[in-house]
Amino acid sequence: MTRLKTTDLQPIPSTLERYEKDLVKKTGCTLLEIARDAAQANLSVRNVLKKTKAAVIPMTSGEGAIQGFSQAVAAVLNRIGVMTMDIKGIDIVGMAEAYEREADLVFVADDKKFVAINTRTRHVVDNATSTAKAYVAALDKMANGLKGRTVLVIGLGNVGSAAVSSLILRKAKPLAVDVDRNKLRAIKDTFGRRIVVSHRLAEAVSRTSLIINAAPAKNILRADMVNENTLISAPAIPIGLTPAAVRKIGNNLVHDPLQLGVAAMAVEACVN
Repeated sequence: MTRLKTTDLQPIPSTLERYEKDLVKKTGCTLLEIARDAAQANLSVRNVLKKTKAAVIPMTSGEGAIQGFSQAVAAVLNRIGVMTMDIKGIDIVGMAEAYEREADLVFVADDKKFVAINTRTRHVVDNATSTAKAYVAALDKMANGLKGRTVLVIGLGNVGSAAVSSLILRKAKPLAVDVDRNKLRAIKDTFGRRIVVSHRLAEAVSRTSLIINAAPAKNILRADMVNENTLISAPAIPIGLTPAAVRKIGNNLVHDPLQLGVAAMAVEACVN
């Protein structure tokens, strides 16, 4: 899991309204609408969320809690209608407090994993999977549908691999590229004819204008690899595009450090 920085997180609570307006311009959907689509939930989920109490517990294991993380997660949850508790404790003390106060959802993260736990159903939702589903849903909205269309997935870590699965469920045609050939062989073994793999990024980007960038590397997508028709949904941090590439595609880019993934986690934890 990519470790976020405080500078990534601190602006989130105060900029959510502007973020969501920008998201609507790009996708035609609000944050909740994309999360709902990612989780394949129906319209009644809005009422479920309003009745849900969530606790975000700071965890100090590994490299320690990231300043601003809990506040950013709570702000996103509030934005989609979930009530959040003001938890005073951290680690096990915070977990105990959340259970004692009958939290419906508990959000916890360490260096390796970020999950939402439904305390009533015992359903555990992983951020990597939810983030992948959310970014596929966002690209689907930007592109007015992905069915039958080739979508390039760059990077086959946890998010990229989950994005491939989500694309297949939407009947898209995933094209995968990764610097690790073992990952390419593994994904091909898993999905067979339903996926095409490529060893060369430059060749792969020439085959489609629809891209999920899940590779946490800087400047792998240059301006000469994109055009005004390229649509990119980029969960990767760092974003992976050069500044010139970002300028070239303009509004055809969806990217954030936390918002889509957390919203999708909450909806999936509530409805599945």
